[in-house]
Amino acid sequence: MDEDRWISDQWFYKQYAIYGGTFLLLCAAAAYACFTDFHIKIVIPAALAVIALLLIFFVGRIKKGVLEIFRECDQLLDQAMDGQIPDPPDEDTELALFQTKLCRFVIIKDKASKTAKQQKGQVETLLADISHQTKTPIANILLYSQLLEEKPQARPEILVRLMEQTKKLKFLIETLVDMARLENGIIRCVISKQKIKPLLVQVIGDVYQEAEEKAMEMKLDCEAGTEAVFDFKWAREAIGNLAHNAVKYSPVGSTVSLRVIPYEMYVEIQVIDAGMGISEQELPKIFGRFYRSRDVAREEGLGLGLYLARNMVAAQKGYIKVFSEKGKGSRFSVFLPAEKRWP
Repeated sequence: MDEDRWISDQWFYKQYAIYGGTFLLLCAAAAYACFTDFHIKIVIPAALAVIALLLIFFVGRIKKGVLEIFRECDQLLDQAMDGQIPDPPDEDTELALFQTKLCRFVIIKDKASKTAKQQKGQVETLLADISHQTKTPIANILLYSQLLEEKPQARPEILVRLMEQTKKLKFLIETLVDMARLENGIIRCVISKQKIKPLLVQVIGDVYQEAEEKAMEMKLDCEAGTEAVFDFKWAREAIGNLAHNAVKYSPVGSTVSLRVIPYEMYVEIQVIDAGMGISEQELPKIFGRFYRSRDVAREEGLGLGLYLARNMVAAQKGYIKVFSEKGKGSRFSVFLPAEKRWP
């Protein structure tokens, strides 16, 4: 590499070798002259003068090298301040080590900056979602409150509507908060190996009233000793979303089944319904944020249930698959780790 651009360890060693060797030779010549009377009045002063000049020149060369290192560091810092990643060094020197660390710093800083921008965008999107999604229920609550004040005779009916809108608003806010926590990595899963059957019994209990209102049967097929690695709260939330959708979009009098199949690495939890099914074109979209099929537009919902379920399962090192055909029902399969294989 060009000496004017890069003062390496080898350059310093070379200076030490040249000037040090010359200095030692001159000292040896001067010492020899002292013992031989050979031009003693000329050789010794000349040698001392040359030694002095060499020392001055040596100090000047070292100073130049040090200043060159500072100039190189200054250029590297300017690049880092401009967000540029310095070229990777091709020498094994102290300056190269500094440049390598500076490269890592710029990369880490750039990644942190992108993450901050992404999180800012998520917060802005969330605020927009909250503003848009809460507008209607809040307006309805205000409307029914005014009607309650103006029409006392219609109080029972208005109170029912008011309660419905309040519950809807509560559910909406809780769902949006869960979504924000997921997207910003705030959710902390406490994962351990547990039995699956108590989890699914809780899930059935959560949707039992909805199923009973539609005269639906809930079936559970799970061996009592089957275990998986999961967080009870978030697994219940995720599988509960799938079970809720199964009940919601299935016809009256049909059956929703929860079936568990253990494998070597994962345990599969199936949620099977006899509902309207999902078209092949829509399958890639159903886990999208706020996505709702036109076929279910008449049903109340936010389009966040599957989105949240997928992210909650992913946070537990699992994944979700869906198998469905239009008009023939759906099967959502949640795969949870059978053993803990990470720190």
